[in-house]
Amino acid sequence: MKKTTILIALSFLGITISSCDSDFLDKQPSSQLSSESFWQTEQDAELALTGVYSNLQQNMLAIRADGGWPPTIKPNWDALTDDCYQTFNYGFREIIDGTATPTSGGTNGAIAQLYSVCYKGIQTCNFFLANIDQVENIEADKLNNWKAQVSTLRAFFYYNLVTTYGDVPLRIEPTTLENQDLPKAPESEVFAQIEKDLEFAVANLPEASYSDGYVVKGSANALLARTYLYQGKYAEAAVAAKAVMDGGSFMLSTNYEDLFIDGGQTDNPEIIFSTKYSSAPGEFQDRGSEIMLGFWGTLKPTEDFVDAFEATDGLPIDESPLYDEANPLENRDPRLSKIVQVGEWNPEIEQKTLSGFGLLKWTSPQTRASLVQNFTEGTDYIHIRYADVLLMYAEGKIESGSVDTSVLDAINEVRARAYGVAVGDTGSYPAITTTDVGELREAVRNERRYEFGFEGLRYFDLKRWGIAEEVLNGFYDSHVDANRVFLPKHYKWPLPQSAIDKNNALEQNPDY
Repeated sequence: MKKTTILIALSFLGITISSCDSDFLDKQPSSQLSSESFWQTEQDAELALTGVYSNLQQNMLAIRADGGWPPTIKPNWDALTDDCYQTFNYGFREIIDGTATPTSGGTNGAIAQLYSVCYKGIQTCNFFLANIDQVENIEADKLNNWKAQVSTLRAFFYYNLVTTYGDVPLRIEPTTLENQDLPKAPESEVFAQIEKDLEFAVANLPEASYSDGYVVKGSANALLARTYLYQGKYAEAAVAAKAVMDGGSFMLSTNYEDLFIDGGQTDNPEIIFSTKYSSAPGEFQDRGSEIMLGFWGTLKPTEDFVDAFEATDGLPIDESPLYDEANPLENRDPRLSKIVQVGEWNPEIEQKTLSGFGLLKWTSPQTRASLVQNFTEGTDYIHIRYADVLLMYAEGKIESGSVDTSVLDAINEVRARAYGVAVGDTGSYPAITTTDVGELREAVRNERRYEFGFEGLRYFDLKRWGIAEEVLNGFYDSHVDANRVFLPKHYKWPLPQSAIDKNNALEQNPDY
C-alpha cells in the first residue's frame, strides 16, 4: 500500500457512511456499491480494499485522531492505568474515576467513539466480503488474499470491541433495514468468529515481511496469539506466536527508538501490523503524536511507572545499590530514558507536567526543542510488533506449564535488545535465568510494562490477568490529585446509549 493517508472521500466509504459520527445501524448498504456500476473490475476491488484499510485511521485506534473531536489516540489508553495521567480530558476521565455511564462524553466520548469506529470498520469489511465475488476474472489466489486481508481487519475490529465491552452484536453480513436490530452475542461467540476469520487469513496470506501496509500471514498469526492469550488459551497462544517466530519474516529492530519515529519505521523488521500515515503537508498536522503527546503534552508518566523500571543489575530500585535518587535515569533499564524525560525539555510542556516527567516515546527531537504546532509527521501506529510476539510466546508457555529454555530465550531476546547487546552476551545485561513459574510470570509481566509503555496495551493486560482491581482501584500518584476507581463491573465498559437507542434488540451491560 502506498504510504498515504487515505481519506475516503472516495465513493466506497463516502457513500456507505456519511460521517464518523454516524452509527452504522443508521445506514443501509449503498445501492451504488451493489449496483452494476461497481464491483466490475480489479480496480473497483482495490478501491474498496483501500476503503476498508482507511478505517484504521480513526479515533481510539491509532496514533493520530483523524476521526473527530476530541482527539483520543491509542496511547491515551495508558491513562486508564498506573502508567500515566492525562493533562486534558479526552473522554477517559469518567472511566478513570469510576463514574462512567452509557452517556459519558456524548457521541464524541471514548465510550461511544470506540463502538462507532469499530462497527464502521466492520460494516465496510462485511460489504467487501459480500460483494467481492461479483468481480470477474480475478485469480483465485488474489481473491482469497484480499478476503483474508479483510477478514483480518474484521477480526481486529471485533477484538477491540469484545475486549472492551464484552458481549456485543456479532454482525458478519451487511446491515439492512431488516437485520439492523441485532442482540448481543456472548463473548465466546465473538471470540470464535475472530478465531475463524484469523484462521482463514493464516491459510490464505503470504509468508512475507510487513512493509507496504497490507497484512500478511504473520499479522494474522500475531493477532490470533493475542486473541488466544486474552481468553486464557495459553497453549494455543504459544503455538500461534511460534508460527510467527518460525516464519522468518520478522525480527527485533536493532534500535528501540526507531520504532516510534517516522524515519525509523520504513521497512522496520519488527513491525507486524500498523496503521500507515503520511508526512505530507496538510495531513492532519494538528492531531498526531508529535503535537498531542509532545507540544500539548496530553500524557505524562506517573512516578509509579518510572520507579517500576529495574536498575541495570536487574534489581528493583529500592534494593539496588546502583540507584541514585538525584539522577533517577542513571543505571536504569535503558528503555526508561527512551520513554521518559526528566528535567529540562520544552518549556511550554513543562507547564503541563505535574510529576516532573515528560514523554519521549512517539515524539521526535524536533518536538522537544520547538514550539511549532504544525509538525508534518508521518509516524505509523504499531498495533503488533515482534517483541510482543516473543513475550506472548513466553507467557503462553509459562501459563500452560511448558517452561523450557525457549521461554528464557524469548524474554531475554527482548531484554538484550534494550541494552543493545546479543542475547547470548549475558554479562552485558541482566538476563532472566529462573525457571520458577511464579518468578517467570512476574518477569514477563514486568517486561511487558517496560517494553510497551505508552502503546495502549497495559490496560488490557491488567484486565486479562484479572488484577485490574488490585492494581488500579485506589491507585494514587503523589503528583496527581486523583484516586482511580476500578470495580468488578469496570472490566466491561457500558454500551453507548446512542447505540442502544438505534438498536431495539440491544441490552445494556449489567450494573450500568
